[in-house]
Amino acid sequence: MLKKFLMISLLMLVITGLIACGDESDNSEGDSAPSTGEERVLKVSYPTWWEEWFFDLRDEFEAENEGVTVELIPLHDDVTTKQAMMMQSADTSPDVAVEDTFIINSDVNAGYLSPMDDILNDWDEWDKFEETTKQGVTAAADGKIYGVPFSTDVQGLWYNKVLFEEAGLPVPFEPQSWEELLNAAEVIKENTGDVIPLFTYVTKATGEATSMRTFQVLYSGTGSSLYDFDENKWVVDETALTDTFEFIDSVFQNDLGPSLSVASNSQVATLLSEDLMMNNKVSMVIDGNWVAASWREGRATPWPEALDTWGFTLIPTQFGQEPGFTSMSGGWALSIPAHASEKDLAAEFIKMAVNEQQQFDYVRRTGDMTVRTDVAVKEEYLDQPISNYREAAEMLSYTNFRPAVDDYPTVSTFIQEVVESVASGQSSPDQAVQEFENGLKRIVGEENVINK
Repeated sequence: MLKKFLMISLLMLVITGLIACGDESDNSEGDSAPSTGEERVLKVSYPTWWEEWFFDLRDEFEAENEGVTVELIPLHDDVTTKQAMMMQSADTSPDVAVEDTFIINSDVNAGYLSPMDDILNDWDEWDKFEETTKQGVTAAADGKIYGVPFSTDVQGLWYNKVLFEEAGLPVPFEPQSWEELLNAAEVIKENTGDVIPLFTYVTKATGEATSMRTFQVLYSGTGSSLYDFDENKWVVDETALTDTFEFIDSVFQNDLGPSLSVASNSQVATLLSEDLMMNNKVSMVIDGNWVAASWREGRATPWPEALDTWGFTLIPTQFGQEPGFTSMSGGWALSIPAHASEKDLAAEFIKMAVNEQQQFDYVRRTGDMTVRTDVAVKEEYLDQPISNYREAAEMLSYTNFRPAVDDYPTVSTFIQEVVESVASGQSSPDQAVQEFENGLKRIVGEENVINK
């Protein structure tokens, strides 16, 4: 009897233990399920030069979304390459990626990005973005949108009013052709001593600045184009190429540009704004509208009187032919990677990051041009200290964009090599044209190139 009682008692203990284990398992699942749903992590990759802005975006998004943590992933250098590697896998992909617009098509064709048309079609603020900036986030292959722009820019001619007056040149300076630019540089060289007459980016060390701000600004002024979208082919325009390379050759073979040691400094943009331009060591610079922001209060070298010295004017077409002036625009966008695990949250983060207030805050900090039409007309935007937004807005009507096609990044890198060969005197303009044609056909395939 006692034995039977002990067996029953032992059995009851075992059953009780199993029930307890079952209860513990159920409680554990009950505890974790809500936390999985409530505690969400949004991963955002960003270039570190915008760190303070992204810190503020993180704080605001977390405050507005209880249970959400924004994990910032800083990219210190070689941003596009590192981010592309991250986007290849769901294990490493961010949920929000910052894309330089010139790389978007390449990333789309590699399968790294998600289209955002459905998100944007249902968003009542999308029509408040400048139409020109939308071109940079639209893929050539399928016409879909793969990012929301948050910055844009234009390239213009910065000129030193003090040095111009000393040399007897007109102020304001409003050149109508390339010849007038070169003539002004010659006058500066003859009358102002140890000054760089005309600074342009011309080496591989300055990367996309060489391709976009020098070669493509000039090339667009010839009236030609690098890519024919009707034919879906790259273009070799021998006359336009020769004229472009001859301009660069004239600047550097006549000692009108910077020394190659200066031009080869990868940090030369900082050198320009914080030294050469501040200390009257350069007379003209082909560069972006954002340079003015370098002199604002709170920056490394504040210069409240900067625009008393420096003017910002339109770059003429080659002969002043229609439309008379030219520029190039780039910009940055926020995109959602194909392997993002929190796409809905990513869309909400992007909408917040580009809302009217955040957009004004961004351009106030950086000196970039706004992408929103409602911000563009604000007096507090147009009349910021040390800014040239009114002049830049006029330039936007003349602007051009880099070819939004898959091979562009590789072609751009090759352009930098050819431009440097001309500036260094290693290649004549005619030789550079042949190098360009041969290299282009090698990169994209001869069947994808047409001659004009």
